[in-house]
Amino acid sequence: MSIYRNSKQSLIDYINATNSSPLTVNDVTFGVPAPIAGTWREGLVDRNTVIRIKATEASIYKDSQVLCYDRLDLASLAKLHDFRIKSYQPDSIHDLIKPIFLKFGIVIDKADVYDDPITQIEGQDNHFTIRAKPDALGWVGSVDLVSNHGAAVLGDHLTTTALPGVNYPLPGDGATGSALMYFYGYDCTANKDLLQSFNDGDILSAANASAFLTMINTMDTGSGKGLWSFDPASAFKWIMAGAQVVYTGLNDPALPTNPSYKYVIGIQIAAGAGAGTTPQGVFYLHFNDPVDPDSV
Repeated sequence: MSIYRNSKQSLIDYINATNSSPLTVNDVTFGVPAPIAGTWREGLVDRNTVIRIKATEASIYKDSQVLCYDRLDLASLAKLHDFRIKSYQPDSIHDLIKPIFLKFGIVIDKADVYDDPITQIEGQDNHFTIRAKPDALGWVGSVDLVSNHGAAVLGDHLTTTALPGVNYPLPGDGATGSALMYFYGYDCTANKDLLQSFNDGDILSAANASAFLTMINTMDTGSGKGLWSFDPASAFKWIMAGAQVVYTGLNDPALPTNPSYKYVIGIQIAAGAGAGTTPQGVFYLHFNDPVDPDSV
């Protein structure tokens, strides 16, 4: 049995590894595991547990099979260095399972152990006993666990309670939006020839930006639709005059772009272009090679 997966998946993985089989958890139902000690199998197999698994009606298999395997002893966990956890006000043993996983990476199925009620005494280490059920798939026995909680009072350290809110981890914030996110899902493939006519460093001007602005006004269906303009005198518009091409070419994993597309062009609106220029940052427009209907 593995300590890094739940009991059913661990047992299925063990079966598959030893039989080169493709079983899944949904292919079988598990019988009640039983100890081998004291039965006719004792001394014949070097395992501690016997179980019958039966094929489900939905699987490609039929009938059943008896298997022998080793359940792990909970007591062995006591050998771990400093087998103790932090658990704030647990009500029962099942409340300790997640902290055990977070600290030691050990998965204990709730179905495998009793959910005994517990009482934690504040200000001291508390000792709890985790007990495996007789029909547990993965574990046998029991183990004592030490649990304690922090002594520092959180309110003594977090004294500023009025926070400014969460922002995008990018230029712009939740109020003004982010240029990086604005066109992330837009497909500009139909305008591939236009977009590839620009070079790195180009500045959008009246001579070269008319078709570009028409494309934006036609394509944009977001909340900023209708705000695009090329007139620097426009108030509260997204002014393209003076915008610069900061990247054009093949998409790259190093760019914060949509990996579904082959090409990207990055446009940076000029600082202070129009009152209330927003969103902030670089607009990335994504596109692919158009599909040739005659290709094979």
